[in-house]
Amino acid sequence: MITTVLRHALRARGKEPAVLCHTGANTRAELTGLPTAPGDLVLDLDARPLGAPVLDDDPVAGLVALVAATTTDLHRALTNAVHLPRAVHLVAALVATPGHQEPPVPVGPGLGQWRDLQELRVRRVGSRGWVCELFFPNAIESAPVLDAVFHGTRGRRRGPAVAPSAALNGVEAALWRPGDTGAHGVSAEGPVPLRRVTPVGDLALRAHGPDAPPDWTDANVPVLDRATTGTDSWEALTGPHGHDRAGRSPLLVTDRPGADPVHHVAPVDETTVNPTGFTKAEKGPLGDLTLRGDSAVVADGRKDLVTVAPDGTVTDVDLSRLRHLRGVRVDWSGHSGPHAAVRAVASLAAGGVPLVSGPVPAWAAGLGAPLTALLGSAAEADLSDRLAREEYSVRLRRAALYTHGQRSRWRALAAEAGVPVPPAPRVSVILCTRRPDMVGFALAQIARQRGVDVETVLTLHGFPASLPRVRAAVDAYRATGLPLVVHEAPADRVFGAVLNDSVALASGDLLAKWDDDDWYGPEHLADLVLARTYSGAELVGTGQDFVFLQEIDLMVWRSRESETATRFIAGGTILTDRVVLEETGGFRPLPRAIDTQLLIAVTRGGGRVHRTHGLGYVLRRTGGGHTWSEDMAYFLHNYARQWSGWRPSSLLEGEPAPLGSGAEDGRPVGTTQHTGGHP
Repeated sequence: MITTVLRHALRARGKEPAVLCHTGANTRAELTGLPTAPGDLVLDLDARPLGAPVLDDDPVAGLVALVAATTTDLHRALTNAVHLPRAVHLVAALVATPGHQEPPVPVGPGLGQWRDLQELRVRRVGSRGWVCELFFPNAIESAPVLDAVFHGTRGRRRGPAVAPSAALNGVEAALWRPGDTGAHGVSAEGPVPLRRVTPVGDLALRAHGPDAPPDWTDANVPVLDRATTGTDSWEALTGPHGHDRAGRSPLLVTDRPGADPVHHVAPVDETTVNPTGFTKAEKGPLGDLTLRGDSAVVADGRKDLVTVAPDGTVTDVDLSRLRHLRGVRVDWSGHSGPHAAVRAVASLAAGGVPLVSGPVPAWAAGLGAPLTALLGSAAEADLSDRLAREEYSVRLRRAALYTHGQRSRWRALAAEAGVPVPPAPRVSVILCTRRPDMVGFALAQIARQRGVDVETVLTLHGFPASLPRVRAAVDAYRATGLPLVVHEAPADRVFGAVLNDSVALASGDLLAKWDDDDWYGPEHLADLVLARTYSGAELVGTGQDFVFLQEIDLMVWRSRESETATRFIAGGTILTDRVVLEETGGFRPLPRAIDTQLLIAVTRGGGRVHRTHGLGYVLRRTGGGHTWSEDMAYFLHNYARQWSGWRPSSLLEGEPAPLGSGAEDGRPVGTTQHTGGHP
């Protein structure tokens, strides 16, 4: 089907040249046997260096086509696409996509560039592939069109940008900056071009082979040099100059002062390689990451499920083919070299695939200490328990995404080069309570959050801050140094309006709703921010996986589907951007069902809601007073496991003492008493 579309496009393109591109495994075959003309170009974007223009004389083509094996490959190719010429006819083809993605229906950029679009076709290819064709009467820039096709698979929101802006050179430079149509290819020696009087990038990165690059000539833009994945391949290291290359490799020499091998590994593209699609597969088979012939594969017995690219790239489609596995054993002898092996293992971990491993070899120090320590902490038997398996998966994905995610990597590169970047977004926690006795409990949950810059807006709904217990809790929280805004709302003001008043007092970029009587793990907010980054969703939260039925002292684990688009999450776990609340009209001025109404408004407006794992949150159910009206029987008939007494996930990391109590008030963990009010 893809070849048929391209054949018709070539016959209809007129006299202008055609530029046919491919990226990802086995895509060259889609371009074989086409009726090309002498001036046409067939380009392997994975092998083409950034900084080299495609058409020198006439930057206009009759047809630009890109065939990508997966969405991950398309995203990486967007960086190379900055060199593609303008065209009147553009074709973007995806050979395969994971089941959780939307069709690639592009949305115009909004500045009038597509005002004269003549025709748009989106067709399915087989069961998982797509072809998108766009026709314009006048030539248009190719990269923004391909970018719009990619983001059609994710909805309208792009997620946070990668900083700083980059100028790139080299064959594998796109591995370091996938999806960035704002990146610019530059020559190996520089300088970085100017847009009027401003350099087009704040930091240059050159990805090169074993030969030293030329001297850098730009005094205004710093440059960092990184080796390509093949430079440290086993074949290169065992060749005539292998000993010298090993001695120079930051991935193999870890005792050099100031050298961090992690920052010399091309990052994981968390936009497509992430836990989305994670399944409860504790009864599935155990796969192996090993070597078959000249290629690294993930195999289930004799069946190869995934062939890993020589540069270590794992795609979103690869992850979807592994979701039925209980886990994957890592055979450290099974890849083309240190750099590629580290990238493959980090990508699998970032995707939430549970990994088991023997001792991690010294040459894999590029994984980083957190991920290395985790890989040796789980046994195969642990993956047969559903809860233990998911807890381990969450720890792995955290370590991999924090250490190897593209956004984290570029902030580290900027620090290395001395380039300032914007601060991470601040999270404003919106805590509204009618219960003076729960203020210290709720503030203690917020005070232990780590990995985020947090501010709290505490709204006292119907009682003053001067109450002794409230004053003690507020003083104890402020003693931590964390910012706190205290607001007193009249008792007769409707709950939804009180929440909007609280939002108006917040200064953060992101807003998180917090319930006063539920339990939150110390990485609850960090996990939500991470999910917002890789999902691109307008609103994220968790499900009510763990529910503590206080009246009968019973903990219920419901084991709901996670890492998925959804219409429903726990109201006490909502995290969204301030602009999303503006777009949806804020919280409705109602006494209850506030959270549900916000979720409906987001989805009705074309936004997406993403549910991440629910292991770091426990919903408390008492006899009454909840805005969610399901009774206890609902939870007793909908669970995967239950325990007598307090038994949260280990990711909750226990329960802190309420602030302002001086010390613990003598009550056992999990039995804090309260009545009435809204969570």
